[in-house]
Amino acid sequence: MKNVFYFTADWCQPCQKVKPIIEEMKKEGFEFQRIDADYEQLLVKQFQVKSIPTFILLEDGKELDRTTGAKTRGELEDFINYEKTVQKNI
Repeated sequence: MKNVFYFTADWCQPCQKVKPIIEEMKKEGFEFQRIDADYEQLLVKQFQVKSIPTFILLEDGKELDRTTGAKTRGELEDFINYEKTVQKNI
């Protein structure tokens, strides 16, 4: 099962910009796990997050891909559909 770790912080302007998009996508069934970078320092270190927002796509606990910065809905959907994109390019 795919899951997206979304590293964010309340003070982060780009994070606040993408927040409504993520909330909308969650209502539609997309799996996002919000991780507050200020409070979850162990996860920040474990995943070597250097900037926020950072999105990490996981499947069965393994990292498939990551991206940083504020994204549009289309960019996030493409990111989540990573496997399908990779398979098309093979």
